[in-house]
Amino acid sequence: MTLVLAYAGKDGALAAGDRRTLVVRMDEEKRKELEELLYRGEFSSEEEVKRYVEEELGIDPDDYYLEFHDDRKKVWKVNDEVVAGEVGIRSAKGVKRRRVYATPGAHAIVEMEGEEVLSKDFGGMALIVEGPPVVKDLVLEFIEDRFGDPSSVDLDSLLDAMDDLFDHVSSNTILVSEEYDVYHVEGVADPLAPARLQKAIKEDIERLKKHRRKLADEMLKGIREAYDLIDEGEVGVIVKVGTEEEGEGVEDYPPEKRIVVKLNDDVDARYMGDVIAGPGEEVVMAVEDPEKVEEGDVVVVEDGEMKVKGKDVEVVTGYSICRTRER
Repeated sequence: MTLVLAYAGKDGALAAGDRRTLVVRMDEEKRKELEELLYRGEFSSEEEVKRYVEEELGIDPDDYYLEFHDDRKKVWKVNDEVVAGEVGIRSAKGVKRRRVYATPGAHAIVEMEGEEVLSKDFGGMALIVEGPPVVKDLVLEFIEDRFGDPSSVDLDSLLDAMDDLFDHVSSNTILVSEEYDVYHVEGVADPLAPARLQKAIKEDIERLKKHRRKLADEMLKGIREAYDLIDEGEVGVIVKVGTEEEGEGVEDYPPEKRIVVKLNDDVDARYMGDVIAGPGEEVVMAVEDPEKVEEGDVVVVEDGEMKVKGKDVEVVTGYSICRTRER
């Protein structure tokens, strides 16, 4: 699911990309069969794809998930002189990434697997189209109809054509969204263009590595949080009923329904993997029936539900209430 267009010209550079992705969960062999047909341009609508999955592949609607999403940004501005875009490319080992970088007068294509750079190819002025063959054909068809010789394209005329280009491609294939992102830089081609690209690529890949490390840390936090969640036991003691203080998940509750809970010495409250309130600290929660609770009541988790001990009162919070890990 991709169209990324990059222009490296004598008057500037441009990167434009659609936003479509496809999320599929089904038997691997049947998924590969479906993808082959998709990338050949055999389907014109999501309904047609699902009908093929159910009628031709014989998969029950409850046994697969397939959705198109138009929310992924595939192009960006690296700095004031360089723009870039990225597509996924299939190989025998799985999916790699191909990044296209463009600056006035020069371009580069970088293939990556994870954080590892597999290859870098540098070139001069060019109009580059990345995507499945059916998508490339549609783009080239539009360029030839609109401009004649692709080498006659300039930055301003390309910018003016973006709406029509994405409308043309998305109207003729399900692989590309009508919505798109575009970034451009103005400038003049000069002998320093390759050096600009080298510097920009190095900086961009460093940012990618930092981003991947951050995602890995967040995933690890999420795994730990899920493992540490309390599904049975005491949480803490109510020290205040009614408060103007705020807490995650209680924004829609009026102050009189909010309670302050002092956490037990082996309990903490987390949000997105980060500890917000540690053992012995206080956290704001909420109850629907504040008249039924009082200071000194104990908050517990029973059968996976948080409530006031001995009372039929549910306790609400947006935090993950966890058993504190021993340091």
